[in-house]
Amino acid sequence: MDNTKLLSLLKTCINSKSLKQGKLIHQKIVSLGLQNNIILCKNLITLYFSCHLFQPAKLVFQTIDNPLDITLWNGLMAAYTKNFIFIETLELFHRLLHFPYLKPDAFTYPSVLKACSGLGRVGYGKMVHTHVIKSGLGMDVVVMSSVVGMYAKCNLFEDAIKLFDEMPERDVVSWNNVISCYYQDGQPEKALELFEEMKVSGFEPNSVTLTTAISSCARLLDLERGKEIHKELMRSGFVLDGFVSSALVDMYGKCGCLEMAKETFGQIQRKNVVSWNSMIAGYSLKGDSESCIELFRRMHEEGITPTLTTLSSILMACSRSVKLRLGKFIHGYIIRNRVEADIFVDSSLTDLYFKCGNIASAENVFQNMPKTNVVSWNVMISGYMKVGSYLEALGIFTNMRKTGVKPDAVTFTSVLPACSQLGVLERGKEIHNFIIESKLESNEVVVGALLDMYAKCGAVDEALHIFNQLPQRDFVSWTSMIAAYGSHGQAFEALNLFEKMQQSDAKPDKVTFLAILSACSHAGLVGEGCYYFNQMITEYGFKPAVEHYSCLIDLLGRVGRLQEAYEILQRTPDIREDVGLLSTLFSACRLHKEIDLGEKIGRLLIEKDPNDPSTYIILSNMYASVKKWDEVRKVRLKIKALGLKKNPGCSWIEVGKRIHPFVVEDKSHPQADMIYECMSILASHMENYQVLSL
Repeated sequence: MDNTKLLSLLKTCINSKSLKQGKLIHQKIVSLGLQNNIILCKNLITLYFSCHLFQPAKLVFQTIDNPLDITLWNGLMAAYTKNFIFIETLELFHRLLHFPYLKPDAFTYPSVLKACSGLGRVGYGKMVHTHVIKSGLGMDVVVMSSVVGMYAKCNLFEDAIKLFDEMPERDVVSWNNVISCYYQDGQPEKALELFEEMKVSGFEPNSVTLTTAISSCARLLDLERGKEIHKELMRSGFVLDGFVSSALVDMYGKCGCLEMAKETFGQIQRKNVVSWNSMIAGYSLKGDSESCIELFRRMHEEGITPTLTTLSSILMACSRSVKLRLGKFIHGYIIRNRVEADIFVDSSLTDLYFKCGNIASAENVFQNMPKTNVVSWNVMISGYMKVGSYLEALGIFTNMRKTGVKPDAVTFTSVLPACSQLGVLERGKEIHNFIIESKLESNEVVVGALLDMYAKCGAVDEALHIFNQLPQRDFVSWTSMIAAYGSHGQAFEALNLFEKMQQSDAKPDKVTFLAILSACSHAGLVGEGCYYFNQMITEYGFKPAVEHYSCLIDLLGRVGRLQEAYEILQRTPDIREDVGLLSTLFSACRLHKEIDLGEKIGRLLIEKDPNDPSTYIILSNMYASVKKWDEVRKVRLKIKALGLKKNPGCSWIEVGKRIHPFVVEDKSHPQADMIYECMSILASHMENYQVLSL
């Protein structure tokens, strides 16, 4: 049997992937002593690779006495790389470098550079780049494109871009690599600039180029530019593949154009999991969990297995729409199908349960998820913050530190508000030290949260120290400092700081005016408060919110201008019957013994919420202040008849870096007996002191 016949039979086996027949031909080749025939060996290697038998392919090469054909080396390296066997590629290249009779050529380097990218071995890649230059292939466009691609995939974007700029000749692959560089480096605008430059230079974008360009539009939320690219594709008759179509669906979805996303999605003939995920993500951003579940059902019907991305997108939609039942359905699917959830799925589940108020389920998910990633801890801290469980948030932070997980900027910005809400300054200072340890004291967001914490805990000097150290002050930092002064009796300092803010680049917003109005209210600065209230409307064009009116009503109420405050409520339809504002004015009526207006407002409040005990208590106290005892008795009887009780307040104290909460008649504290005994002794001393003073 001659070589031509053997080669023909071997190629037939390759096309049909007939391994059994191929092995028989291999035996025949060996028995005829043709194991050194380069052409036959190349085809044997191709046969074994097509059947995913990599070791036999390697043995074919190793049994050649003297492999003097570079195409044989290149073919094996290309096959290794195509099958992601990158280490074998580099080992073979290393052997080639030490083989005395051959040198790498232009077809060798692309495979080797791709292997370097796959392994992330940038040092080896740089060595290969040096070999390319020494081999005189520095002007070969394909080889240099591969070098650019290697640097890009190893995240050395500057090196990739510099090399691209130095290339005298470029191809589509090199353009794609550098456009992808800018996209991955968070510069989508620059990626689109290069995309346009590529077209002007006469290059025809391919599927890879278009996918990156459309993804850049999605990242920029640039719907018009994305539409223009789509129109160009339609005009040119470009056949959309799955990647480009999925990128278009993703772009339209992220830009809020769901109708176009649906239309494009419907036109995809063979929808892969990426296409489905893009469409689901579009609905997820809108919080349309029902549509997400419907797509999930259709995926199942079409035999497409959902990925973790699919599941996390649906869970985020359920979280946004607060649809606990649908979220539980997906959670059930994960459990039934034994899906190994990643950090994103677990975090989405935790967030869903917190948003829906199901704290026990959120805690259960957290207990069963890996705790080595800072994200899982951050989700729990922010979850507890959302539901107002500030003590629990601080507890999670403490446990996080104990397990050795390093907090990041998100951790600190999430946990510092817990200190603010609880007023636990010592714990806040402790966290400040952790921030310094983590070298995050220059992070603007973290420093802003730190400033806010000190301000709300009454440590005005510390807050001012941080404020003065800020390299740049945005409106948030100005507002925090103004609020710190205002809420701690330093109204004039607050007003002076506000004047400085107005002269700076940072412009006040509604929250800033709220801080100023609150400062005026606490200090009883009626004229100034009314001035800034009007300035907010006339000079800055802000429509006052309920909170702004609350400050104004409180300000007027404190100085006894009750009728004026009531008239403001009456002539403003949006706030006329606001319970919070009426309650503020009602309390002011009690303070100033304005019985007639107080009774009128009291009746309104009772009509709106007949089961609120605080209204009856204030009304009773108001009658008592003017000695209307019959009216007091009537109100008290009404409270008793309705079975109303004032909701117990909660207090806490920070002792030895521990926070101890207390509720009225609460005996849950482990040292409750001793605490009550101390209270009894204190009460006894107070009574004795009163007797002596009389």
